[in-house]
Amino acid sequence: MKTTAIAIGIILLSFHSSSGQSDKTTDHVIEGSKVIVELIKALSGKKDGAKSPGCKGTYGDLCVLNESSGSVNISLIHRASDQRREIVVLPGLKECCLQIEVGVWTYDLRATGGAVSMRKGDLLIEGCQNLNMNISF
Repeated sequence: MKTTAIAIGIILLSFHSSSGQSDKTTDHVIEGSKVIVELIKALSGKKDGAKSPGCKGTYGDLCVLNESSGSVNISLIHRASDQRREIVVLPGLKECCLQIEVGVWTYDLRATGGAVSMRKGDLLIEGCQNLNMNISF
């Protein structure tokens, strides 16, 4: 569409130049062509600015809220890549793992200083997902 508007401006410019008009008319044609190009840009909705890449499904976020009276440790292991994350959440607080890899994560929840697991399981983290886990015991 831009090329069509520019072609129209050039045709109008050459028409007015060949008919012996002054430079003032040529300036009006050029300005009119610029207005047409800007109008086409605005109507087509295209922006020239930088686009934010966004999440694109490559990671997600996991937040853990500890509603219990003691602190907890959470161990996370990604099944496919064997990536590991550790979270310590104090009583009444919330901690987050930001931008963790998508896929299945195995978690192990323990009281701080405890050797016995309180809960084990798997979490599926999907792209651009903000997952919240509440813990109370």
